[in-house]
Amino acid sequence: MIILGIDPGTARMGYSIIKVKNKAGDYKVIEADVLTTPAGQEMHKRLKSLHVGLHRILAKHKPDIMVIERLFFNSNAKTAMTVGQARGVALLAGADWDLSIFEYTALEAKFVITGYGRSDKKAMQEAVRKLLGNIKIVKSDDANDAIAMALCYIKKNYVKA
Repeated sequence: MIILGIDPGTARMGYSIIKVKNKAGDYKVIEADVLTTPAGQEMHKRLKSLHVGLHRILAKHKPDIMVIERLFFNSNAKTAMTVGQARGVALLAGADWDLSIFEYTALEAKFVITGYGRSDKKAMQEAVRKLLGNIKIVKSDDANDAIAMALCYIKKNYVKA
């Protein structure tokens, strides 16, 4: 099974491709990176760019499922709107490819990955690094968060993660 993890955003959308090797949940990260859009670009063009980028990733890796961050915002409505638009583009791309889609809040993923729902970015990076079994830290927070989304799914749905 191949999982596409998504950390939505209009300026930077993190993504990861993780291959689950067996029913025990053994996995390997195939790719983790960020789709970026220019800051001054009109929103509709940014969203189209993200959609095209996601379709390239989908065509290249042909994932079986998408795991995407579910939004939870208390205060900044403007940020929630733009991230919501990016989420919509990602969900549409997933629907275009007929993927099964799973959603977790950041709080949920942090709890599953670190054991504490309010972990900071550094704790999440370290936990992801340990789960990947290597010493390399994924430098981009967005790509790291996309890996964490996919790992959250693996840990919830397989015997071992």
